[in-house]
Amino acid sequence: MRYIIYGAGGIGSIMGGHLFRTGHQVILIGRPGHVNAVNKNGLRLITPTSTHVLKIPAVTSPGQIDLRPDDLVFLCMKGQDTEAALQDLKKVIADIPVFCFQNGVRNEEIAAEYFTGVYGVMVRVGAVYLTDGEVIARRDPPGWYIIGKYPRGTDELAETAADSLRTAGYFVKTSDDVMPYKWGKLMANVGNAVGAITSGSWQDMMPVFHAVLEEAAKVVEKAGIKWISQEQIAEDWPEITAPLRGQLNTEAQSSTWQSLTRRQGSVETDFLNGEIVRLAERLGMEAPLNRKLIEITREMAVNHEPPGKYTLSQLSDILGINTAN
Repeated sequence: MRYIIYGAGGIGSIMGGHLFRTGHQVILIGRPGHVNAVNKNGLRLITPTSTHVLKIPAVTSPGQIDLRPDDLVFLCMKGQDTEAALQDLKKVIADIPVFCFQNGVRNEEIAAEYFTGVYGVMVRVGAVYLTDGEVIARRDPPGWYIIGKYPRGTDELAETAADSLRTAGYFVKTSDDVMPYKWGKLMANVGNAVGAITSGSWQDMMPVFHAVLEEAAKVVEKAGIKWISQEQIAEDWPEITAPLRGQLNTEAQSSTWQSLTRRQGSVETDFLNGEIVRLAERLGMEAPLNRKLIEITREMAVNHEPPGKYTLSQLSDILGINTAN
């Protein structure tokens, strides 16, 4: 079985690297700069305990691979790139299993319009990708996943993928109801924009994050959507709270922060905070904090501005949040 890592950025390259180094067949699909660097020098995978240089096959589009129906495609691109990527994939193969290793809750819905076998994955991995050809896994073990069929269920293929990822060093669970976990991760990710806009420390950001999260929680509760928090996962799954073998502290923050740092021209805020805003509109509610974060990060991305445009105090004023104790 081959693992096709489609969207080989931070999450995808780290996962592909760990799978490859533990004996699995892997092909990366990524952006030209990254792919060229990997093909020339190998993928440099930096972990807290070692550095690997891995000669993984890498291409820039699915059309460069002789895809087989028994391959597994792991989607790892950001939500704004999902639809175009699936269209390109559909051009070269009629049907293939697709696993959405992505933040947000809309990628599975989009994938199901193109392919019959779609799987949702809740991702918790500390990944840094700022330099072509190099990725940093902040933690060892590198992270954890929860995998299930979309919209519900599980099957042998989900278990096969889970087993392979376990051999690659990840903690993995399967669930017959994966989307509440993905909604829970989205709720944690609504704070990504705050860090990207301010480049502030997580502790300093907490008052603003809590205000944004509280707004999101009211909308999701009104919609009757079940979500499972990261704290609840840790309580139910004590294995992931065991002491790490190693950890790397880096300046880099969330994937949104990294997108702005790489001057990509787009961010995934529309697929994180944007879900809250869309849901609020359907319910006749308002979500002004989440909406404003979308506007600011979108403008920063289009103008190729780096993280840290505003201080936390300035952002609090813009949002109308009183952070005084």
